Amino acid sequence: MGVIEKFNPLKGSALSRKRDGQKAGKWGKKVAIGEINLVEVRTDAVRFGLATDVLFQLKAGKEASIFLADWKGYPILLKAYRFWQTAQASKKKNVYAPAKMEALAAKEFDILSLCFKKGMNVPTPIGRVGNYLTMRLIGDGTKPAPQLRNVYLDDPEAALDTILDQYLIMYRDAHYTHGDLSAYNILWWDDRPWIIDVPQAYKVDVYCDMMKVEALLRRDIRNVLSYFAQYRINRNIEHIVNVFLSEYIPRNLRNYRELAVEGELL
Repeated sequence: MGVIEKFNPLKGSALSRKRDGQKAGKWGKKVAIGEINLVEVRTDAVRFGLATDVLFQLKAGKEASIFLADWKGYPILLKAYRFWQTAQASKKKNVYAPAKMEALAAKEFDILSLCFKKGMNVPTPIGRVGNYLTMRLIGDGTKPAPQLRNVYLDDPEAALDTILDQYLIMYRDAHYTHGDLSAYNILWWDDRPWIIDVPQAYKVDVYCDMMKVEALLRRDIRNVLSYFAQYRINRNIEHIVNVFLSEYIPRNLRNYRELAVEGELL
């Protein structure tokens, strides 16, 4: 299955009409949208050429739901970012942000594509139309791989090293921090880790906040190490963070720590 262009005009126009139709009610006001619906997702996915069938929902999150889909006999994953309100969201405020959901889907597609090209173990992105994203299913047949938190490792030291190596590729080569890395967002399959869920990733470039980058790296690494504590593995978080930073900092931000201190003094 070839990659579907993100901004295919033939696909996008249909999705836009659907989105705009949901946006306004009888009197032109925003209306509450129901919970995500398997039938509607299946209809959209087939119509937009992302899948030949959508079988069932695997997981429901705050911003997106994951479905097991099919492409001409091959199992794939379909991630649907919500145009729909969750019960939790509706309690807080009546927000309808289709552009944000489409932007998140596009961002995840782009980051997965970049990380895949750099050699990371990530689900291979397949296609993206609007708020829908398809990717390779990591697992056995139609059964997804388990999260790291649900796995017992025979060689945890080697597993930790591999996870850190994979994250270093994301940071040093793709120039992103994950931002939410933990045993929940790492799958374990074929004796190796697969890093997933990257829409919140933070870009490390000449315009970034390196103090934020450092804080995100520290939090991600702390979360990973907290899982390995059950194996009585202890690593120095600051040493690992410094190894990452020694591998890559945008040239114009090399002295960001000094500049931050000066800013505080001012």
